[in-house]
Amino acid sequence: MTEASLVSLKVFFSYSHADEPLKNELVKHLGILKRQGVILTWDDRQIPPGGEWNQLINENLNAADIILLLVSADFIHSEYCWDVEVTTAIQRHEAGEACVIPIILRSVDWDNAPFGKLQALPKNALPIRSWNNQDDAFTNVAQGIKSAAEKLIRERQQKQAIREAAIAQYRQKAEYFASDGKISFLELDILNDLQKKLGLLDSEASAIRKNALEFYRIYKEKIETYRLFLINFIDEQGYPLDENAETELKEFQQHYKLKDEDVVRIRKEQEAKLFTENLGDGVVLEVVRLRKEQEAKLFTENLGNGVVLEMVKIPGGQFLMGSPQYELERNYSESPHHSVTVQPFFMGKFPVTQRQWAIVAAVEKVNIDLNPDPSYFKGANRPVENVSWDDVIEFCARLSNKTGKIYRLPSEAEWEYACRAGTTTPFYCGETITTDLANYNGKYTYNSGSMGEFREQTTYVGKFPPNPFGLFDMHGNVWEWCQDTWHENYYNAAPTDASPWISDSKERLLRGGSWNSNPWICRSAFRGKWASVVRNDRLGFRVAVTVFITT
Repeated sequence: MTEASLVSLKVFFSYSHADEPLKNELVKHLGILKRQGVILTWDDRQIPPGGEWNQLINENLNAADIILLLVSADFIHSEYCWDVEVTTAIQRHEAGEACVIPIILRSVDWDNAPFGKLQALPKNALPIRSWNNQDDAFTNVAQGIKSAAEKLIRERQQKQAIREAAIAQYRQKAEYFASDGKISFLELDILNDLQKKLGLLDSEASAIRKNALEFYRIYKEKIETYRLFLINFIDEQGYPLDENAETELKEFQQHYKLKDEDVVRIRKEQEAKLFTENLGDGVVLEVVRLRKEQEAKLFTENLGNGVVLEMVKIPGGQFLMGSPQYELERNYSESPHHSVTVQPFFMGKFPVTQRQWAIVAAVEKVNIDLNPDPSYFKGANRPVENVSWDDVIEFCARLSNKTGKIYRLPSEAEWEYACRAGTTTPFYCGETITTDLANYNGKYTYNSGSMGEFREQTTYVGKFPPNPFGLFDMHGNVWEWCQDTWHENYYNAAPTDASPWISDSKERLLRGGSWNSNPWICRSAFRGKWASVVRNDRLGFRVAVTVFITT
């Protein structure tokens, strides 16, 4: 029985208080079914002090799967039992919403009652009080209720199986139509016919179509991420790839359940961009056209001592800054959702690392002193942290003097535009995020995400997949300072050209969340603030360049 009953059936007792001793005895004989989780019983003695008894009776009566009418002269004489409970019970029985079982407690004429045509218990409708052994009578009643419960469970399981099969059939067709990213009018017409045939509700069908399109969008993002990984591997080591790169790509494909045919297509597309040049004497130079494309999208700044700073070109464009009203756990400071136009610029591929910080901190002072090793969590390739806004402005000034390029912090609009990388979801990776994709407090979840790891410290830059622009660690790891001062929201003349919004405020703007943040704080639209002099182990930054000047 417990295997069959996934959810306990609710049993409602309709009775006269004059028959309470018999009702209590019946409850005892149903103890096995209750212990097995087959049924949950309710009667009006469970109404708490101060409870609205009429409301609670109606709620439980209308929610019951099985309604037991404990019939006696007192029961039939009760106006409430007769006018309210019996009337509702018969209506629900005739509508197929509940199973009503009369149980004859004491002798009374009930043949012409509204429940007179229903099979009664105990057997032969012999009143319980008329049995020589009342335990036998109650056992017979309990067995009858058990049989009714088993039948009801089987019927519900059959209906559930039919419904699940219908949903699966509709979902399969919807996913097939959505495989190109849209469902056409003709395809929708076909789905509407199928919906009627399967008996699905409009809300069910709409949710399935929405999920099918969302699945395609997320799948497409993962395919694009795979393509970017492949490009990076080819760019770094040439082609064919070594065993470690192939293993990582295979693990990525398996983790995100990418289809073999899609992976093969991407591989062929990239292989088509490779060609070889014969230098003579059997010497062949492999040239990767793709590498030239990537070089146009980034440049590497040599800081000395083998330390480099990689900058990625962010293409210009227009986007909606902030979050829409329906975004889960959004903050009023992210309003209003407004259009911003961004000019091309370069942005650090990673947050500034401790190794990079140490090199630049050794450059001649511009305005203030810099601690060459400020970070709490030590590691040359970990992001530098425990740096204030004033510190990072000094860093940018020294870096500009060292390189001849104008380095700066990104504006808040540039940062969000670069983080989103063309996406409109709460995270560039979709509607939710996991600790396989970013470093944040995995004890908490966002939307339909699952709990994950809480590392309690920063991680090496580049540990997680990049966003579609090729930027790493935009969600979590360390908060990133922006040029802007803090404003409570975007009302009252927020710039629409991605320039920094500066006022007399002493508080500065940060983005991205950190290793210690809940996931909702790591969303692309979330805005943070600290005073410009504050330092702690969650505050870092990355740099930007307005114009790339060839040296």
